[in-house]
Amino acid sequence: MNNSKSDSNIQPEFINLRFLPGQRIIVLIVALCLFSIFGSVIIGLIMRNGVSAQSLRISTILQDCIIFILPAIVSALLISQYPARFLGIERRFTLMQIILAIAAMLMSIPAMNALVVLNENMTLPSIFSELERWMREAEEQAQSSVSILLGNQGIGSLIVNILIVGVLAGFSEELFFRGALQRILFSCKINPHGAIWITAIVFSAFHLQFFGFFPRLILGAYFGYLFYWSKSLWLPIILHVFNNSLVVFTLWYKNLTGIPESETINHLGGDSPMQVITSIILTAFLLKCLFRYSMVSKDDAKNNIVNND
Repeated sequence: MNNSKSDSNIQPEFINLRFLPGQRIIVLIVALCLFSIFGSVIIGLIMRNGVSAQSLRISTILQDCIIFILPAIVSALLISQYPARFLGIERRFTLMQIILAIAAMLMSIPAMNALVVLNENMTLPSIFSELERWMREAEEQAQSSVSILLGNQGIGSLIVNILIVGVLAGFSEELFFRGALQRILFSCKINPHGAIWITAIVFSAFHLQFFGFFPRLILGAYFGYLFYWSKSLWLPIILHVFNNSLVVFTLWYKNLTGIPESETINHLGGDSPMQVITSIILTAFLLKCLFRYSMVSKDDAKNNIVNND
């Protein structure tokens, strides 16, 4: 009894799980495939009359709900007796964690901008020239869809886009990738760092924007470590929402004011080696502070449980 109680205090989200480890991954894949097929049919019907801001917004909402949220919830219900606990939405984060996490994200902007430029300028060997052409065409199509999705320059359009692209997309993607996929990989006793980076790779590849793959990979890993350190899915959800909303606001403000792209936050410090180096150092320092604080918070929580018992 004592050993069981101790184990539940350490990792209660992995107690009394159903299915074998490999089968849990299959459950998520099957749920994703079934809901993706259903969602694709619905979205196809909506888009058959042409692409517009309204149709793209409706399609984005349906995609987030059907292809991300539903597979995560169904998988958690099938795998665990405590699905909310398994997904990490029962646990709370602290104010200091959110402050340090946002500060680290803001400090990383110059370094991330430099990585974006490097990724955009990457070229494949000539033997893969057709593949590269297809990848760039897909990238341009994605950017065109984003421009249409953002709609006009009114404040109402900004609010709607923040709710859809910022809040809903941030919540749904974290629920699926970190809450479901990363948790399932953890439950399969995969090394935590391996599980975080595997999830980040899948997360970035899922967007099908190849010349933004590496910045999105780093971002996905950041969200994964936030979840791993805090045990609360709400922390990466809030950071994902913050990141997406910042992108939406930047594009909206650029279109509203007509300022050149080079003067937006998307290019801040990216062409200055000194600012990039400073960005890396400050981001690493803040991440170290966040890690240490999260570990202390975990120890305090465990001690409180022991004292209460």
